[in-house]
Amino acid sequence: SGSQPRSYGSIMSSNGYSEDEGENDGGDEEDDAQRDADEQVPVDPFSLPSGDITHHLYRWQEEHSHAAGNSGSARRKHLRNRSFSAVASDSEWDVSYTPDQIRAPGGFRRHFVHERALQQGRDANILTANFIDFIGLYGHFAGGEYPSDEDDAEEDDEHAPLVRAARQQARDIKATASPRKAFFLLVKSFVGTGVLVLPRAFFNGGLIFSTLLMSAIAWYALVCMIMLSDVYLKLGGSYGDLALKLYGRPLKYCVMVSIVLAQLGFCCAYVIFVATNMRDLWDTVTSCRYQIPTEAWILGQLLVYVPLAFVRRIKRFASLSVIGNFFIMTGLAYLVGYDIWSITTRGPAEVVHFNPSKFPLLVGTAAFSYEGISLVIPIVESMERKDKFNGVLTASLVICAGLFVVIGALSYLTFGNSVETVILLNLPNGSVWTLGVQLLYSLAIIMSVPLQLFPAIRIIESGIFTRSGKGNPIVKWQKNLFRTLLVVFIAMVAIFGAEELDNFIAIVGASACVPLSFLYPVMLHYKAFAESWRAKAKDIILIAVALFGLLYVTFISIETWGSTTPPMNRCIDKP
Repeated sequence: SGSQPRSYGSIMSSNGYSEDEGENDGGDEEDDAQRDADEQVPVDPFSLPSGDITHHLYRWQEEHSHAAGNSGSARRKHLRNRSFSAVASDSEWDVSYTPDQIRAPGGFRRHFVHERALQQGRDANILTANFIDFIGLYGHFAGGEYPSDEDDAEEDDEHAPLVRAARQQARDIKATASPRKAFFLLVKSFVGTGVLVLPRAFFNGGLIFSTLLMSAIAWYALVCMIMLSDVYLKLGGSYGDLALKLYGRPLKYCVMVSIVLAQLGFCCAYVIFVATNMRDLWDTVTSCRYQIPTEAWILGQLLVYVPLAFVRRIKRFASLSVIGNFFIMTGLAYLVGYDIWSITTRGPAEVVHFNPSKFPLLVGTAAFSYEGISLVIPIVESMERKDKFNGVLTASLVICAGLFVVIGALSYLTFGNSVETVILLNLPNGSVWTLGVQLLYSLAIIMSVPLQLFPAIRIIESGIFTRSGKGNPIVKWQKNLFRTLLVVFIAMVAIFGAEELDNFIAIVGASACVPLSFLYPVMLHYKAFAESWRAKAKDIILIAVALFGLLYVTFISIETWGSTTPPMNRCIDKP
């Protein structure tokens, strides 16, 4: 019936597993002779249990046994040594991923991609990987999984390629992030467009009061983020899952609604910022000959945001994020440089140290600025040494708080009571540098809006649509229609709040960011950790402060709506 299958120098026990020839500690020469005779019995390895998997192991044993010689005692000694030379650790095999990391969701795929890169002789670009990882954090925003149409593999059978496994993108962040990388991700999550509205916030609160309050809110945010990370490390799961485990569905829905409102609020504020900035830039370039109203600039942005809203894969925004962050850093550097030059050459402007009528708006703007709370869980999840997170978070918040205070205080000292909500409007309009910074910063925000909108779209779609649009054009275009209407809704809200950006940011910060950053984390910590009366009293006080800030700041922001000075219009205000 064809050629005989080869024997690989071992016999099979009754349970179907190979027995090592050197495992018998005793026996006489007759036993050895019988064993040698048994070795010549042909065994088809593919007919044995798991033979297709162990075939190469038997072949390896045969090749190395023959290389060691045919002497019985020498061969037995050789096999004895091999049978007891077990690998002590993964490092001896030069294994870059531990078994725990491979067993983690997506770990096998990450190991495959890593090994393929090594075989191709290339190393990862650290800077690019950091930005890509930051983009990837939005794929499971607040630690949650919100599948999209293109998360499913293009093939549903066993022949689907490994590198296109289902839901691969949400877990592209290796659980091996160093503290330095986590620090970078935290700073990036906090420093955004909100920093440019801080000079006006310092005007609302007063120089000294704003400095003290911004520092206090930074400490408050640090405490709450550490509480959230502690609860996550104890229970595991996303922000919403933690709320579900400790309080049930009502709090989970509150967390999800707050996340959606915060992200949509960020998008509305960004749209207003771009429209106001571009209108001023256009009026300067055209010398007010062809005036375009702010509403038209808002609606014009739909031509960019609607197509980008159709993007399903978050990593397609990676290049936009890299460019946008470079533009933001350029704009901030120019602003700080101009402030220092103006103060040293002209002296500081007239400022107040406490503004009793508008200081509540500062609280909402500060909460708006510390917008990274929803990325705390993904960043903790990405770290290899999770016990280092608290120290990394403390360092990043100290630096960010210092940056916020410096930018807010310097610009307020530079422009005084005439400081604009969009601080770039205060820069000298005749300078080419100013025009360039306005253009670059507007482009940076335009590139950031789709990234801010992405989590809100994913969360809402996961609750509305039960079917995937993969392979179903009707469902896919239903989702596209929904995304279009959502972007149009953002534009309508932006038109409504365009003249009251100061109050609008305060409302978003108080109603959406305060619960996410200061209320829910303490509530979770109270249920998960607070056992002594001291711990319970501390958490109750923090909860009461957050509730008071939420209600009071929201009330003041609504009550003072319409009383603020509209944004600068060079075509009307010029002499």
